[in-house]
Amino acid sequence: MNYDKYFEINLKRWNELVDINAKSKGYDLEGFRSGKTSLLSIELEELGDVNGKSLLHLQCHFGMDTLSWARLGARVTGVDFSDKAISLAKELSEVLNIPARFIKANIYNIPNILNEQFDIVFTSYGAICWLPDIVKWAQIIDDYLYPGGIFYVIDNHPFGLLIDEHKEPFKVGYNYFSEGEPIYWNEDGSYADPSAKLKNRESYDWLHSMSVIVNALINTNFEIEFLHEFPFTFHNIHPDMKRREDGYWEFQNFNFSVPMMFSIKAYKKI
Repeated sequence: MNYDKYFEINLKRWNELVDINAKSKGYDLEGFRSGKTSLLSIELEELGDVNGKSLLHLQCHFGMDTLSWARLGARVTGVDFSDKAISLAKELSEVLNIPARFIKANIYNIPNILNEQFDIVFTSYGAICWLPDIVKWAQIIDDYLYPGGIFYVIDNHPFGLLIDEHKEPFKVGYNYFSEGEPIYWNEDGSYADPSAKLKNRESYDWLHSMSVIVNALINTNFEIEFLHEFPFTFHNIHPDMKRREDGYWEFQNFNFSVPMMFSIKAYKKI
């Protein structure tokens, strides 16, 4: 299947979102410039020490997390399909004097641009929903890791993505088993600034079941160390959510505990 039409529409929206997100309170770019990390507690604890290791960050947006890993001693390469995001990432790297390499590429086209391997491949927070082919995604990750290298992902849990975000209380609004069909959106706002008015309102994303994600990794060449699930998430996906002191968002009035976020740490088989 040819996904070019979807990628072109999404790219227009993401190029517009770069400035909006960079100016938002949620990203706190000024705090980052002054030395704050953009990384949250879970990925810091679960991925562990990155000092002296080479790290490839897939779908890095404008590079705050990439540069945060660099501040912790990693030799970083960030990849994103948005030219405006990569431009800002390079600017931050230069102005803040944080060594980093940033490459503009759609994740599925990276093999045509980058030919090397890394100790770690990292991706996080609202990333894989923009990818239609998770099997190919896993294969690309495998290609970019040294034998024994680490892959780490933390992202929206597919169960949590079933929420109809416009209704209270919790109601299912989407198909869990979507069989690769994209979800079409036509709306203003960014997760970082819901009030933003956009010229590029359209976008497409994909909901991948947990079994699809896990099996793609297992069937490629990975041994999974852990799969963790969390009853909170990294942005206000639902009106009932409130931000905690640690930066995560949780339900206030919902009576049941449901998975809203997951993390996986896996090793490329030797």
